[in-house]
Amino acid sequence: MRIILSLLVLLASFPASADALLIAAGAGYKKPLTEVSAAFTEASGIAVDGAFGNMQQVLAQVRHSGRVDLVVGERGFLAKSGLFGRFEPLGTGRLVLAYGGRRLGGYQALADPAVERIALPDPKKAIYGIAATQFLARSGLLPQVEGRLLTLATVPQVSAYLVAGTVDAGFINITDALGVADKIAGFDEIPADLYDPPVIALGFPKDRQASAAAQAFADYLATPPARAIFSKYGL
Repeated sequence: MRIILSLLVLLASFPASADALLIAAGAGYKKPLTEVSAAFTEASGIAVDGAFGNMQQVLAQVRHSGRVDLVVGERGFLAKSGLFGRFEPLGTGRLVLAYGGRRLGGYQALADPAVERIALPDPKKAIYGIAATQFLARSGLLPQVEGRLLTLATVPQVSAYLVAGTVDAGFINITDALGVADKIAGFDEIPADLYDPPVIALGFPKDRQASAAAQAFADYLATPPARAIFSKYGL
């Protein structure tokens, strides 16, 4: 019941445009996809609607609505769902540790009990929550910080807590970190050998025939203007 209610909320969050492409994605990629979708519409005349949430919500929408044309997310996660027929690679995600009210001296500083609240996206629903827990386990920090972890639903929610200064540090992707860089105390990239960097891909739902517009959008993502937008956001 909770998944269905979340799906209804997500479906209500965008205008129902019968002729528009519907692209769903993890909330952490809302900014670059909104920008690249606007550029695509300007270049092609094809309207694009976006739906963003945690990936469980996104998959529920694909499974139940029959309206989703394309999905952006971590390829392994999407493939495991069995809902997609093919993928186009977009780039590699990067995990960062971002700081709220004051900058810390890197991830080793998390061991200090003075760092009281450390936020991360829900590892059961968000790929960067999974990446964060991998990092904490591999770095040996997990036993020292697990009592101070605050689990939130999505990357943007972690960013909102950082901007408000209600957490000392938080794990987000570099895309969101760049978007709020002027509102937080800074961020540091997590070494890639301490987690499995997510491979971000565009997925085509297998139960919805790919339209010419959907293929045109996929083709556009490989163009220099689209790549410049993704590069700006760390992809």
